Amino acid sequence: MDFKQLEAYVKVIELSSFSRAAEAIFLSQPSVSAYINGLERELGTVLINRSTKELSPTLAGRIFYENARELIALKQNTLGRLKNLSGNLSGEISILASTVPSQYVLPRVLACFNKVYPDISFTVKQKDTVDVARGIAAQKAEIGFCGGLVKDDKCEFKEFMTEKIVFIAPRNGKYSDTREYSPEELLYEGPFVAREKGSGTGTQYENHFAGQNIDISKINVCACFDNTQSIINAVINGLGVSVVSEFAARVFIEQKMVLPLRLTYGLPERKLYYVLKKNFFHSHLIELFVEFLCSPALKI
Repeated sequence: MDFKQLEAYVKVIELSSFSRAAEAIFLSQPSVSAYINGLERELGTVLINRSTKELSPTLAGRIFYENARELIALKQNTLGRLKNLSGNLSGEISILASTVPSQYVLPRVLACFNKVYPDISFTVKQKDTVDVARGIAAQKAEIGFCGGLVKDDKCEFKEFMTEKIVFIAPRNGKYSDTREYSPEELLYEGPFVAREKGSGTGTQYENHFAGQNIDISKINVCACFDNTQSIINAVINGLGVSVVSEFAARVFIEQKMVLPLRLTYGLPERKLYYVLKKNFFHSHLIELFVEFLCSPALKI
């Protein structure tokens, strides 16, 4: 078998189509079919279910797909390392990230990284925390970022920074910047603008409140949004109070568009994680990027 066969097979599985795979790797459809047929003859097993409307891998095909991707990654990494002996570090890194990392952390991180490695580019797609883990496990991206841990045996989570979460309120005269509020008062009397289930921030503050014997079912939720910016805009417009990332709220607090509230006891810091597929061969670019993330010089 050769790498052209592996690349054709991986692309067919990823796109669930011989024709789309052929177009993606600039080959004719008969050539792609020939590569797959040759693989199946050489391996002595069927790799693809062809009897259904949509192509899918057999059990043997799924196992072979995982290994084929690793072999292709190893080839690309080896070529990249050899290329980089000339000092020319270049390539692309694919990222899945939950809301806060995607919108407020990564833009700053990538800007810092780009100053050092200007020829390395990124594609960033936003998902919730659970889907970030699922996507990394399924190799839909090379590295993920999120604000919470997910039980997934195929992923490893590594902390790379912490952030504060803060209570914010509208600047409509109903709340004071000198008074201390109890979380119970703000949550039970409300109205409270909440994050959707699966959000790292939402999970963090719910776990914290439950640990403080606050009855989550009694929170006076007036609205639930699936992104931080909508929540901040809702607070700005007087809908209610909320708990959000300090990174996300910082500029709105500085511009006096929302009011940070003082509490009788503080909210915990939140850990942010990068996520990698466990027991998987990662490219030299990922290794370089992770080293940068863990550098003491990185400040957000």
